[in-house]
Amino acid sequence: MNKVLFRQPHPLVISSYYIVMLLIVMSTTNPVIISIFFFGSLFFQLIYLKGKQKKSVIYPLIFLALITVTNPLFVHRGATILFFLLNKPITKEAFIYGFFMGMMIATVIYLFQNFQVAVDSEQFFYLFGKRFPKATLILTLVFRFIPLLRQYYQELNQVQKTVQGAQKQSFKERASYGMDLFGNLFSWSLENAMDTADSMKARGYGMMIRSSRLSYRWRKMDTLFLIMIILSSAFFILGMMDGHYQFNYYPYQENVYLLVQQHWLNYLFLFVLALLPLINQVGETIVWTILKSKI
Repeated sequence: MNKVLFRQPHPLVISSYYIVMLLIVMSTTNPVIISIFFFGSLFFQLIYLKGKQKKSVIYPLIFLALITVTNPLFVHRGATILFFLLNKPITKEAFIYGFFMGMMIATVIYLFQNFQVAVDSEQFFYLFGKRFPKATLILTLVFRFIPLLRQYYQELNQVQKTVQGAQKQSFKERASYGMDLFGNLFSWSLENAMDTADSMKARGYGMMIRSSRLSYRWRKMDTLFLIMIILSSAFFILGMMDGHYQFNYYPYQENVYLLVQQHWLNYLFLFVLALLPLINQVGETIVWTILKSKI
């Protein structure tokens, strides 16, 4: 099985899917859309990662909790007052708004992580390397730099702990240790960036149009998925223009069930868009099961 739910599609289809998902979730405050995309991206994230890597899904959830808690401390709008803190009203609507804004930020993080797994550097160069060589190189280095920095940090931290032993340290010693660790990471990142830049310059990158060694064949399924992505985007844009996705949190929260009941077809298209990789995976699993049964 492929490591991603999209099974060997054209890179253009994968990139279009995640770009549309990001644009939709960042352009609305509708709780239904945010919830659909959040659980969809979280589900795929849990499938992509294995073992200890699944702990990375916790960090966006921490952002969600922080925004949920801190938003009522700064925003005192809303008609349903829960209690007073330092003579400032803490409202239920502020809690709800902070929760869904935190969910939106977590969804964006999950989508970027899924995109990084679904589209590797070679596919990224295949799509954008000819037209935007410098920008493509920078983005590829950024995507590659984050996991490398995390891996080097773990190695360096383990070495330092082994050398220093398990002795207890004071706050000053731990602060000094953290500064030394940050300095080593910063030095390593600069050195690695210079080595990469010198290597790419020596190979003449960006001086002429380069062809890719990879070739992706456009299939009928790619056309079908691209049409579904375009239709879902069109339904979302039309719904936004007609005000179908408008949702007010203040002064009172609107009725979510009534909103879904009135415009269920629009939400159905977005639901299919969020689960499009899963639909692809289930279909291919059924085909593969049928083929194995005929052997």
